[in-house]
Order: sequence, then structure tokens, then C-alpha cells
Amino acid sequence: MFASKLATLTRNPPRLLNLPSLARSSALLNAKSTLAVARNLHSLSRQRPSALSQNIALQSATPRGQQWRGARWDRYTNADYGSKRGSSYGSNPNPGGFFSRLSPEALVYSIIGANGVVFLVWSSAQQRQKSFGDTKLLRWMVDNFSATYINLTSGRVWTLLTPAFSHIEPMHLMVNMFMLYTFGTDMARLLGPKRFLMFYLGAAAFGNLLSDLIRGIYLPAKTGNYRTAAQPAIGASTSVVGTTTLFACLYPHATLQLFFIVPVPAWLATAGFIGWDVYRVMRSDRTRVDGAGHLGGAAAALGYYWFRLRPLIRRMR
Repeated sequence: MFASKLATLTRNPPRLLNLPSLARSSALLNAKSTLAVARNLHSLSRQRPSALSQNIALQSATPRGQQWRGARWDRYTNADYGSKRGSSYGSNPNPGGFFSRLSPEALVYSIIGANGVVFLVWSSAQQRQKSFGDTKLLRWMVDNFSATYINLTSGRVWTLLTPAFSHIEPMHLMVNMFMLYTFGTDMARLLGPKRFLMFYLGAAAFGNLLSDLIRGIYLPAKTGNYRTAAQPAIGASTSVVGTTTLFACLYPHATLQLFFIVPVPAWLATAGFIGWDVYRVMRSDRTRVDGAGHLGGAAAALGYYWFRLRPLIRRMR
């Protein structure tokens, strides 16, 4: 159960992670956390799925996971895997839903695969335009797979989610997917596949909403330039920033290697990257990086940690 997994976060230090120089779009957010939080993620990430399932199943049977039973707690922990008394993927005593059979790794690979498919569609749309002058598919992709204030006010609310699976440039795709694999696999193991997917989509929706409002209302009012309302924003950065921010909230003292060389704590890397995104937004000029979307994804992660995970962790201490 989710409560049991949180209870194990007080034993071993987290593993050393690398943060590539190209991953500015995957900024971390500084957040206060307690020293008693989160120490067993390293050992979980190194186990094979079968061993991990057995480990969690044994922990779920201990009395400690039962002391916080209650209506609200049950509603939260039982939402994991599609059954009323699910505990962990692969060890659900009453399998009854898709997520009861989906491993965290499979979920992350599925998200990466979906991003790859949408990237191929973008490539096809661009090729059609160059070779035949056909812009129909390209315009359809802009209308349905990019975040703009125009799309939002036109009723295409699904564009709050679809940009999180949308990339045009290969390097942009590779950097975001590398960061998603590095941090997302561990977070999916901790939260469970269903809850991590909801978090991924929630961070995307909040990040793209903030981006649309800033580029469609704030910047035009400040600069008088209304072109930003139609400027598209794409990429999984909103969700990836949310994922890395959640990691920083849980492990503020984890060591990250910036540019693969400089060791920095997660909280410091968080403060630096988020500060840089704030600076970009305040400059009010057009950039290739959607700083507003990053800030929205980070804010979603901070809110999820503060109002959902932190109370559970404090109870398990």
C-alpha cells in the first residue's frame, strides 16, 4: 500500500543522480523538507520488479501500515491500482483494473513511446509542407498539440494536456525523455503507476494553463505585443519539471551532478533553475524556453507534495 511505501523512506540515502547541461527545461524547485523524509528510494530502484513487488507486499502486511486506517486514508491509498484493496503492482490480491497489471517502468516507457509517436507525426507534417506545400496536417497539430492562449479560448481545452506529449526537435525530445526516465521511474515506483500518471497530467495541465495566461494576458498587457497569445508552446517540460521538483521536495539533500561534474544539493539546483525561469518570464521577451510552463509544473509539484504527501509522511514518522 502507499502508506507502507512512505513508511520505508527513512532508512537508506538516495542514489547519486546526473543532471545534464542540456536539461535547463527540467528545472528543480526549492522546497523545505524534513531530514526524516525519504531514504529508501535507492534500494527500491535497484530491485527487479518481482522482488520489489514481494518487498512491498510483505511491508503491507505489517501492523504499522494499519494504524492510520480511516475514511480519507482508505480513499487515497486504495485508489492505486483499480481494486478496493490493492497494495502494489504485481501483488494485488484482488486484481481488477488496468493499473493493477502495469509496472512503473512500463508506464514510463509508455509515456516515452507516446512522445515518440507524436514526434513522428510532427515530422511528417513538416515534410508534407516542405515537399508538397500541404499545411493541413501541420495546422491540425498546432491547433491540437500545442499550448496557446488562442487554443484555450477557442475551447480546445485538451491542449492543456496534449503538449506534454509533443516535441518537434529531436534534441528537445531526447533531453525531456532522459529526465523523465531518470526521475520519473523512481517517482512512479513511489507513487504507483496510476497516481504518477495523474500527477504527470496534472502538472502538464497546470503548467500549460499558467503559460497560456501569462503569454495571452500578462505579457500583452505589459509589452503591448499580442503576438505572444498565438505563440505555441510544446514539450513535456511542464510534467518533467513537476517530476524533478517532486523529487527535490522529497530529497532536498540528494546530490546532483550539474553538467556531470559539479555536485550540488537538489534544493540548490532547484532554486537556481526556478530563479532563472522567473527571470526569463520577467524579461517579457520571446524565448525558445517556456519559463512560465516550467513554473506552473513546479508549482503543481510543490502543491501536491505540501498538501498530499507531506501530511502522510508526517503521520508515518
